[in-house]
Amino acid sequence: MELTHIRRFYNQHCRFKLRSGKEVFGVVWEVDHGGSTRLFFASVRDYERFQSDPGQPLEVVPLQPDEIMAAESIAS
Repeated sequence: MELTHIRRFYNQHCRFKLRSGKEVFGVVWEVDHGGSTRLFFASVRDYERFQSDPGQPLEVVPLQPDEIMAAESIAS
């Protein structure tokens, strides 16, 4: 997917279909890192914990936009 299409799914609980064929459930967000933009994925639980206490260790997966083939919001 193009980054412009992915942005509407940032910071919300979604289902993502990856190029590898896997379906994962979680949250994607963007971080500006020295002039370049990076995408990260985490489970909803880890993401919510990070939002409430950014000092907590967090298991995240860096993603490239072209790894995401489809996205669907499942946030309530």
